Amino acid sequence: MTNGERRERREARRRKAANLLGLYLEDLLLLAGSGCFTAAAALAAGCAAALATAGACLTIYALVVARSAGRR
Repeated sequence: MTNGERRERREARRRKAANLLGLYLEDLLLLAGSGCFTAAAALAAGCAAALATAGACLTIYALVVARSAGRR
């Protein structure tokens, strides 16, 4: 294996790792936003609103994940 081939393989691994990290951070941001919405609903309208908000956020998250995986 030549140095050029090794460099290409290393760069491909880095790109793959960067894409995976990007997906992880997007998911983390979506979950953190859902937590903030749920906490705000709990403060503003009580436990029932917080549970409804959490359910809606999880449903939307499931749709986003299914769409990104191509399973619409």
